[in-house]
Amino acid sequence: MSNLQICLTHDIDRISKSWQYITHDLRKGRISGFRPFLKGNNPYWMFEKMMGIEEKYGVRSTTFFLEETMPATWSKPTTWKLAYGRYSYQNKEIQKVIRDMDAGGWEIGVHGSYLSYKNLELLKQEKDHLEQILGHSVSGIRQHYLNMEEPLTWELHKKAGFEYDASLGRTDGIGYKDDRIAPFTHKKSGLFVIPLTLMECYLFSEAGHNPQKALKLAIKWMDHSEKHEVPFTILWHQRMFNEEEFPGYAWVYEEIIKEGKKRGAEFLTCDEIVNKLNSEEKISCH
Repeated sequence: MSNLQICLTHDIDRISKSWQYITHDLRKGRISGFRPFLKGNNPYWMFEKMMGIEEKYGVRSTTFFLEETMPATWSKPTTWKLAYGRYSYQNKEIQKVIRDMDAGGWEIGVHGSYLSYKNLELLKQEKDHLEQILGHSVSGIRQHYLNMEEPLTWELHKKAGFEYDASLGRTDGIGYKDDRIAPFTHKKSGLFVIPLTLMECYLFSEAGHNPQKALKLAIKWMDHSEKHEVPFTILWHQRMFNEEEFPGYAWVYEEIIKEGKKRGAEFLTCDEIVNKLNSEEKISCH
């Protein structure tokens, strides 16, 4: 029996492409990023493709939806990326996606807004708003940009009613942060923590944006996770399934699933990881 567990996750940062991304593409000479607008398409609405790949192999993922409320400040360009192109939980189309995914067996979680990692009221508000759409409780959260202030963030997550956090990951490359590879319980708060193995943007960056090299790197970390009997947890933003703008990203994602299937891996959502390890009493305390 395989020791490999694979946890597929997605962060939904934005569902449409805002103009600062288009001008960025043009400055970089990437006409492909501008082409969908000429066609009247939304290049970031990739939910059907994302779900279709997973449905094809009979696997499910955890998807974290964002409710960003930070206003844009004209004198602070760093706020533009956070404020523009965002979406609201009140958007009927996004509500339908959330409900359809939930009904189809996908796990839905909160993607904490940029400042929520240190704001209990924001955490409670975002959790409540998502639960109103779903009609049931939400157990997990991952912070936007993997924002984290240990141990404060974990303590606030627990106080807000979350059972687990999936924000522990590197923001400078692939692999586990600070060599913390196994899920654990944060001793003071009692919150479960699921470490992230890799994020697709850093994977492709380290591979020189070569899909074949990216796949080899991903499999290297899959081997590492299997050897140490810890979940191989990956993050793939839904916009990266747009092959015109991000060639090879969807292919690598599907190949990772195929490789896992070939090895007899167990595919688990974040919530299922917590429940499984908790029932087996295999979660250590840190």
